[in-house]
Amino acid sequence: MFISRTIARKRIKAGVRPSFKAAWLPVAADIIIIALILAILFLPAVTLTIVMQLTLFWRILALMVLIYAPLQIVIIVSTIWAVRSRWEEKEST
Repeated sequence: MFISRTIARKRIKAGVRPSFKAAWLPVAADIIIIALILAILFLPAVTLTIVMQLTLFWRILALMVLIYAPLQIVIIVSTIWAVRSRWEEKEST
């Protein structure tokens, strides 16, 4: 989302259509970065849910909101920017 958006916007503005690898490597970098950040936050989040004595339902919900949802948002937004950078309008005849 961070790297792929910046690179895709520059390519779109310049009118450059990147190769498959060039479009998707920034997406992979974004996923790796957010996965590392969320991996660091996982144990504190679990510890917090244990300390708060949440039931299983609320613990699962909290972890989905804190870990799963941000990862999915980054994956989806990065993918959208990768596709936008490779999009080519078809000429109508």
